[in-house]
Amino acid sequence: MLVVHFLFTKITSMKIVTYLIIAILLPLAVSAQQFKAGLIGGVSATQISGDRLAGYHKAGIVAGGMVSVELSKKFDLAMEILYFQKGSRKNSDPENFDFTEYRLRLNYFEVPLLLQWKYTKRFTFEAGPAFGALLSQREEDELGDIPNRRPFKKFEFGIAGGMKVNFAQAFNFTARIESSVLAVRDHVSGETYRLNKGQYNAALLFGIQYTFKKNNE
Repeated sequence: MLVVHFLFTKITSMKIVTYLIIAILLPLAVSAQQFKAGLIGGVSATQISGDRLAGYHKAGIVAGGMVSVELSKKFDLAMEILYFQKGSRKNSDPENFDFTEYRLRLNYFEVPLLLQWKYTKRFTFEAGPAFGALLSQREEDELGDIPNRRPFKKFEFGIAGGMKVNFAQAFNFTARIESSVLAVRDHVSGETYRLNKGQYNAALLFGIQYTFKKNNE
């Protein structure tokens, strides 16, 4: 029952965010000249601040769908619904007598809302906010699960930006960088320092987007 309640809470919370974004997109879609939908799949490289492990060492999976509406000849507004794996990782290095390990796995349900600038027919630049809900977390070291780990916040608010490169009629390569704007977990001490309120996610995304063809195309 606890598992069912947990999943219901996460899904319901993100439904509210999704419905709000759809409420923005739907009127635009009805009046827009073009309305597109597609699928996205790729990989992420992520890190989290405050763990003393610099570098995007945690690999993950990104998958989901997208819808977009044409605002003008140069601009689109797109919404994505993604499963996004984030976290941090450190492998042991026995050759240098370093046997410590660390693995942080964070699974998010994420909804980016992106303004896309069609620079040319081939290159598109995009940027906008990203709203996430934490589905699960797991934190381990060389001894296994870390007991009494500090919980992450249920929701994440970040900003994303990147570019898409069209390399075939219905396919785009996507490269994007994303960072939390609000802290996703408090500092160990529980204190805050001006703009540094805790730990923040940072992610790189590399993926392929497939856009469905319209019947009249």
